[in-house]
Amino acid sequence: MTRMFVVTKIRLQQALESRESGQGTLEYLGIIVVAALLITALIAGIKEFEIATKVSDALSKITDAIAS
Repeated sequence: MTRMFVVTKIRLQQALESRESGQGTLEYLGIIVVAALLITALIAGIKEFEIATKVSDALSKITDAIAS
């Protein structure tokens, strides 16, 4: 009877160890997905508010002022 409990406990431990082996991969995948969403939101925000045009215009004014 004791041997049955020991064997059952060992099987449960092995099942738990093998089940958690892929956790690191899922965590990295989650981080990549969140980073991609943030980059997409940033690009959409720049296009929506035309920040790139404003920055380019400001840089042109600065270079013109320095050149004059």
